[in-house]
Amino acid sequence: MTRRAVPTVMAALGLLGCHRAEPGLPPAAPHYVVGAPYQMDGVWYYPHEDFSYQATGLAVADPDRTPYVTADGEHYSPDALTGRHATLQLPAIVTVRNLENGREITIRVNDRGPDSPGRLIGLSPRAAALLGIGSNPVRVAVTGLEAQNEQLAEGLPGTQHLDIAAAPAGQVRAESLDHPGSGATIVGAPGGTVGAADISALMGDLPPSVRQGYVVGGLLWVDAGTFSTLRYAELSAARTGGRVVPVQEHGRALWRVHVGPFMNATDADRALDQLMGAGVTGARIVVE
Repeated sequence: MTRRAVPTVMAALGLLGCHRAEPGLPPAAPHYVVGAPYQMDGVWYYPHEDFSYQATGLAVADPDRTPYVTADGEHYSPDALTGRHATLQLPAIVTVRNLENGREITIRVNDRGPDSPGRLIGLSPRAAALLGIGSNPVRVAVTGLEAQNEQLAEGLPGTQHLDIAAAPAGQVRAESLDHPGSGATIVGAPGGTVGAADISALMGDLPPSVRQGYVVGGLLWVDAGTFSTLRYAELSAARTGGRVVPVQEHGRALWRVHVGPFMNATDADRALDQLMGAGVTGARIVVE
């Protein structure tokens, strides 16, 4: 996709109320970034664009880290509906659904994290409170809003994107609500044109709109990899003590290896540590 600069959008960003000057911090400079591969807590991560991202896993409430500048140049606020993710392009607009109580909100992912490889997403104190998430990790489904994420990629200032292949998106078993962003006042520009008002709305204070769905729950598994050949998936399952799960992605038959199930995050974390210690890179906790 060809990115085009939009001067009016860039000028408008300086007027956003959510990026007020903070004492002791450099001026906020929101921008689009994918970023180079990086290592955190001994694990390598490979950021990539995935506008329609879908995954399940565990969410945590981040502590109030005020004040600091996020990876995409925003001033962090514990009261904003924001979050942290290890590999998504920044910023990214996603819905986060608490599978344990059915609540769903829309947030802007604007920073890297969480610190633990067993956690899918970290949430600001305000976002976590709206979802009913306290001190313990909670099962969630995260879904990217494709149209809004394309707008941000086209309209925000930023450097050249890295062409890093996206890892296969996890299959979400929970059904979405009427629409992955219903209830939020995030509207695309007519005719596909990116305007200053659109970017300002996406980069401003997202509405604290909580949609109530049904409770899904689900057991925890450790995803030990996806394979294009059944034989290799079976070999991996035999080595890890997992099971082979057939899936379809973009018309292709693939096989995933899942280890588990686990009733709680402590047991899933232990299994994840063992797999990563055995050299199973890319292993992650999922919900089914």
